[in-house]
Amino acid sequence: MWATAFLATLTLSVLDYTSGTVQFNGVLEPYDLLFDNAVEAYYKQDWLAVILHMERALKHKSMVRKVRTECRLTCANHTAFEEAMPGVAAPIPGTGSVEDLGFFQKVLKRAECVSSCESEKLGPPSLHKVGDDIELEFKKRTPYNYLQVAYFKINKLDKAVAAANTFYIANPDHLEMRQNLEYYSLMAGVKEEDFRDLEARPHMAEFLEAKKLYSADEFASAIDHFEAAVEEYFTADAECRVLCEGAYDYDGYNYMEYKADLFQSITDHYLHTLSCKQSCAVELASVVGRDKPIEDFLPSHFNYLQFSYYNSEQYEKAIESAKTYLLFHPEDEVMKQNLAYYSVVLGEDKATDISAREVVQQYIKKSLLEKELLYFGYEIFGVTFVDPDTWTPEDVMPKKLRDKQKADRERAARITEEIGNLMKEIETLVEEKSKESSDIAVIIKDGPNQASSDKGVFDDVTVTMTSTALNGSQRVLLDGVITDDECRELLRLSSAAAQKGDGYRGQPNPHSPSEMFQGVTVLRALQLGQEGVFPLKSARLFFDLSEKVQKVVESYFSLESPLYFSYSHLVCRSAIEEKQDEREDMSHPVHADNCLLISEHNECIKEPPAYTHRDYSAILYLNDDFEGGDFIFTELDAKTVTAVVKPQCGRVVAFGAGKENPHGVRAVTKGQRCAIALWFTLDPKHNEKERIQAEELLKMLSSPVNEDFQQTEKDSRADTNSEPQSTEPIRTAKPDEAEKPKEETRMPAEEQPSKSAEKQTDSKDVKNEAQAKAKAADKPGKAATQTKKDQIEAILVT
Repeated sequence: MWATAFLATLTLSVLDYTSGTVQFNGVLEPYDLLFDNAVEAYYKQDWLAVILHMERALKHKSMVRKVRTECRLTCANHTAFEEAMPGVAAPIPGTGSVEDLGFFQKVLKRAECVSSCESEKLGPPSLHKVGDDIELEFKKRTPYNYLQVAYFKINKLDKAVAAANTFYIANPDHLEMRQNLEYYSLMAGVKEEDFRDLEARPHMAEFLEAKKLYSADEFASAIDHFEAAVEEYFTADAECRVLCEGAYDYDGYNYMEYKADLFQSITDHYLHTLSCKQSCAVELASVVGRDKPIEDFLPSHFNYLQFSYYNSEQYEKAIESAKTYLLFHPEDEVMKQNLAYYSVVLGEDKATDISAREVVQQYIKKSLLEKELLYFGYEIFGVTFVDPDTWTPEDVMPKKLRDKQKADRERAARITEEIGNLMKEIETLVEEKSKESSDIAVIIKDGPNQASSDKGVFDDVTVTMTSTALNGSQRVLLDGVITDDECRELLRLSSAAAQKGDGYRGQPNPHSPSEMFQGVTVLRALQLGQEGVFPLKSARLFFDLSEKVQKVVESYFSLESPLYFSYSHLVCRSAIEEKQDEREDMSHPVHADNCLLISEHNECIKEPPAYTHRDYSAILYLNDDFEGGDFIFTELDAKTVTAVVKPQCGRVVAFGAGKENPHGVRAVTKGQRCAIALWFTLDPKHNEKERIQAEELLKMLSSPVNEDFQQTEKDSRADTNSEPQSTEPIRTAKPDEAEKPKEETRMPAEEQPSKSAEKQTDSKDVKNEAQAKAKAADKPGKAATQTKKDQIEAILVT
């Protein structure tokens, strides 16, 4: 009851939305201060205060934007530049041209109008100046991360789910939130409609819903949503453009050092504003959580509309939409063919009287003039401009710039060719070096950190690929680390001991709904061996071989300090046969082991919730009788693959756990992929507690299980029993998820973004030869998504 009463009072805000106008009943608190208060309350576990301050922060931020937009649009209408300056009929000597004075009079009046409007509704300008760090938190939707925990704590599940889903849409690689959403979906009382996006932009929501209906051939319903999307687009575009008329970004200049004269400073600021307005096309085409905007976004609305109207037999509207599309792409042959067909069906006379949409004509006229001014600034003043649109006519760019760009492209092609030739030479050198791998293996056998008591541990271990061959640093690929017999024994152990979801909080599908994970730790294996579930020597083999890998890693990387186990896990991942069709996800997304990978910024932040104490990682593979499952290294963008490792028995890939080695696992599409995943630390404080307990358990055991497995394998076991007899899938996990499981989530269909990198496909074929000319133009490709991790962890306690 108390929580309900509190939420009821929360709705009585100091703000009031009335007929789209901003009204105030009190002072608008700065939203950065409210955000800081909410975070402070979060760490005090004052959940009601978290909700109060964070909800107000979100509302106040929205209101500041709304006030600034409304003030600037209103003042622009009241002080339009095309109006004549009253009372001035002739030039005034010594004062400059009348036109100049009239122009600057309008500038001064508009500045006064905007300043008065914003000051009246928001207070002093300095009150709502917010730092870049706080703006970034709101852009990443961090407030919703805090809110979902706070609402969960007071048992407001519908609000917790909505907050969690809102955060996750913008951060699709945030694995903890995936787990939270999966947890919510299993809770009683949670409904499908609770999975909402509280920050959904109307024009994009309408467009995505329209595309879904269009794909289902529900053209009449799709038309309503596409038309709503167009209307909302131009509203959003006007708001985006007017918000560009803010403070000047000095872009490399210190404010005090900026010495431009009157007209140069006006030019700099105006070109900055125009460039911002042009970028609105990218901003409005961007889908939260994706790396790239939807290509040719605004024109695509009319592409979809022309074919939807045709299928609804509304030929006038089909012609209008086709002509509007051709304003952007006048040479599009398919659309011209469609227009010709629609005109024949409706009648040429009637078709001639139908024009493209006036709002689009004005939009293109204004945009092209802006581009011309920006290119002029680029050519004369060197102010760089990158055109965001694909439909801009070639002659808008000055010939001098076109020639320069052509020369730049040719030079880039030559450089690319030279780099390619250089890379071939490097590959040749790498191949020559690889032939000497047997010599390099001596480094392992006689490494500087290898004690004499370990002689023989590294026999038959060879370096297959060094860091150079793997196109990175702190990387190595080793073969022959364990024998085929040892692989088979560990596979038998995993079949008998591994449990679904072990190491992943019981979740059998922590990374992909198309695969099942099973695992077992060293301590659990020894306990099961003691109980007689399988031979104790198999568990001891697990323990000993992980120790061997530790020594190999220490020796190869010539570490001056010993490595301690941070976590060790025998894991298998199995392809779920019925869920492999049209699969596009990875078995384990690209990540780094001791930092949060933010691929869109090419950054990896070493702070919690990442396992910052990890220093090295290693994976010991046990089999290769499966399809897919390749291990990959990438650049920090999580897309550019630098090396691929194919698993096989006895192979180890070892690497530094930091940002220099982003890695992931491709989808396992058939069979089971098994491995021992190991993470090491140089800090003894983070020594794995389970391994210490396992060592103590081994000391307590009286059975003579210390003999090498190779010797015991020669006992009475028959050859026919040497193959694994698994009755359920063998598992494999990926490095960091053993300690921190994550789960796939679901999102409502109407809010869920489209699949990444959707291929272009032709619109639906017309049903007979008479309609053959009405084939629609290619559908625009969807934008690719890529990952983003948040710096705030909010793991629900189950």
